[in-house]
Amino acid sequence: MKSLRNCLWLVLASVLCLSHCAYHRGWQAERTHLSYYQPKSVRAFQYQVNQLIKLTNLQSAFLGIYIEEPHTRRILYAYNADKLLMPASNMKIITSAAALSLLKPDFRFKTRLYINGTICGDTLYGDVVVCGSVDPTISGLYYDGDLLHVFREWCDALHLRGIKYIHGRLIGDDRIFKGGWGEGWSWDDLWYYYGAKTSALTFNDNCVDFYILPSSKIGEPARIWTNPPTSYLKIENFLQTFDTTERRYYDFTRPLGTECLRIWGQIPVNSDTIRNSCAIENPTNYFLHVFREMLTAGGIQVDTIAAIGDLNDKYDYEKFELIKEHQSVPLSQIVKTLNKVSHNLYAEQLLRTLGYVFRQEGSAAAGIAVEREWLGSIGVDTNMVFIVDGSGLARTNLVTPLQIATVLRTMRFSPYWQPFRESLPIGGVDGTIKNRFKGTNAVGHVFAKTGYIGHVRALSGFVEARNGREYIFSIIANHYPTPTSLINELQDSIVTLLYNLEE
Repeated sequence: MKSLRNCLWLVLASVLCLSHCAYHRGWQAERTHLSYYQPKSVRAFQYQVNQLIKLTNLQSAFLGIYIEEPHTRRILYAYNADKLLMPASNMKIITSAAALSLLKPDFRFKTRLYINGTICGDTLYGDVVVCGSVDPTISGLYYDGDLLHVFREWCDALHLRGIKYIHGRLIGDDRIFKGGWGEGWSWDDLWYYYGAKTSALTFNDNCVDFYILPSSKIGEPARIWTNPPTSYLKIENFLQTFDTTERRYYDFTRPLGTECLRIWGQIPVNSDTIRNSCAIENPTNYFLHVFREMLTAGGIQVDTIAAIGDLNDKYDYEKFELIKEHQSVPLSQIVKTLNKVSHNLYAEQLLRTLGYVFRQEGSAAAGIAVEREWLGSIGVDTNMVFIVDGSGLARTNLVTPLQIATVLRTMRFSPYWQPFRESLPIGGVDGTIKNRFKGTNAVGHVFAKTGYIGHVRALSGFVEARNGREYIFSIIANHYPTPTSLINELQDSIVTLLYNLEE
């Protein structure tokens, strides 16, 4: 009886799979017919969009669309444009626009290295203090992959003072704000790179990168190593090497409250190197631990490390000696990284920076208050927008397509339009839409930010159309029952039609 039930389930699953494949093929054929037809008028465009929506089986979903020509304010299409929807990473449009408008494109983070003590011979009797600035960029991203570039500069600066021994502490001052996760983030996101904690002292996106290679012998544990090569993260390896007939699968976790990476699964003996990243629990301790390892490797011994938040010391930096100041790349470059790759940590750090600079409180709540004030100044009804983080990872963010379009329109006529536009991924070219719009003539003409969390897909930005006009669009889908690939195709088809509009 059990085997019969299993057979029936297999037959049903096969039928459903074949039905879905047939539906998908039919949808693609009809979509191709619709989206490659060049609409001669706005009315024809509206008709085609309506047909595409019907084809995508979104009766049980929430879909919002708003499209306008910003120079004339002519509305080309509106469908649930005032409906509050989860934006996912379209939240970064608001974060980056507010940051550029308020902090300005040439804003730089400044992280300072001080000594507090007396140098006698080759020994510092006292402390070395790193004063955090919320800089998210201390990593290898802007230094040809050299994760330790900044630490190496600081080590050289101490060498220039003749210091070989620090008879005291290496201290991290992270008091600008209390680090942590975004409100409403899912607990099972928190050890992946996109769920990394915020911190006033941030190193390598607050992650340890790790690499996996199979053993040369089947049945043995895979080989795992980290970059930076640090002892900070303990690794428990349950990942086995299997023969080439087995499929590869693996996953990992870091139990909350620990700095222990647990990896399990199986990989074939002929697998290539796998790279991934594990977000750590305590960013300040991680920063100091790796910096101390760098100092030791460079011939400078340190007695101990400590976070100033754990100490009762009152610091007067005017009495300290400034050894080195590290300046980040300008905000225009930071925002480009933020939007091109949809970098959650960068968004959260910028949100807290807004709070610190304009409210003297480095918190998400203060940053959100600043953002809401800015949104009000550009005409958004702030009673009808709900912001809980800077990245969009929380499912409790709620905005409307029209609100997103209002931000986009504001930036289009802003003095900071150029760095904002350059931060957006380009369809078929780079960023998170590098592989979208392929095979269409819209490649290279779409500048848009994606958004994705479970059953949420957003795409908002600009189209430079064939007719010489420019259009703003925001397309957000929530609670859709179809595969996300179909929502991508719906969005791409609408935007391709918009690009080909003749009127």
